[in-house]
Amino acid sequence: MNPEQLWETTMDPENRTLLQVGVNDVHECEEMFDTLMGNDAAKRKDFIVQNALNVRNLDI
Repeated sequence: MNPEQLWETTMDPENRTLLQVGVNDVHECEEMFDTLMGNDAAKRKDFIVQNALNVRNLDI
């Protein structure tokens, strides 16, 4: 993202939201992180397809 886009979406204190996240299950957390950020694109695509109808907030 260029600096203007970052300011409009995440850096401007008037527009950003900070959430505190707690980890109760380290194994589940590692598995989810690997699914969403890992090298296996097919695994990530499967997750997106399976959960697409459950999305409440989508930042595009």
